Amino acid sequence: MPVQAYASSLISLCQNLIRAKSLSGQEEEVISVLKNYFVSRGIQTFTTDEYGSLIVTVRGKEKGPVILFDGHVDTVPVPDPDSWTHPPFEGRIHGNRIYGRGSSDMKGAVSAMAVAACDFLEASRGNFAGSLVFAGVVQEEVFEGVAARSISKICDPDVVIIGEATGLQLNIGQRGRAEIQVETLGVPAHSANPEKGFNAVYLMTDAIRKIREITPPRHPVLGPGILELTDIKSSPYPGASVVPSRCLA
Repeated sequence: MPVQAYASSLISLCQNLIRAKSLSGQEEEVISVLKNYFVSRGIQTFTTDEYGSLIVTVRGKEKGPVILFDGHVDTVPVPDPDSWTHPPFEGRIHGNRIYGRGSSDMKGAVSAMAVAACDFLEASRGNFAGSLVFAGVVQEEVFEGVAARSISKICDPDVVIIGEATGLQLNIGQRGRAEIQVETLGVPAHSANPEKGFNAVYLMTDAIRKIREITPPRHPVLGPGILELTDIKSSPYPGASVVPSRCLA
């Protein structure tokens, strides 16, 4: 197949995946798009795990190593679509780039891996040793690693290739992740008389200021660690006329 034909197939699939909205826990449409693509390429057998992730296995005619292509198909929400330069769910091409929610994280890579698996099967006609497994994983944005554990029960790979964006550099590992929750407690009061209470949010801001002074450790291969605030909530919310008595970050 000419290179341009490969590119056309890849671009088309990526656009279709972007057009299929797939918030975490709502990935049915994008999984359906992937299934239809594999069927169009002659692959009829799929496995869907308990979470809804799609697993496609391409087997060679001889036993050999198992290679896993892994990529998540869910995305984070789009709070304000009108603020986007290009529509988030259109897959518009501009300046040799495809724009849309998930184009980088990570429907572009998912498209590349799906097309690569199908092209390899077509070119080899099954004359290879081992298996190539494609996994379109759900709920990565909210439950990182949970769905992957389910896939590991189905597939025991020798090599795993994850298509997460890495600035076009080959990476050999991941720093891992730990989620830390901090809670501060205050005393509720009417906002007209704040001196009768104690604002839990102010306590939290003091804690956050101290946490930001911490320097995360650096790994010789994986580089510097990251310590970032991602969420903060006060209670009651909405507070209206109440001094917050609880804050969680």
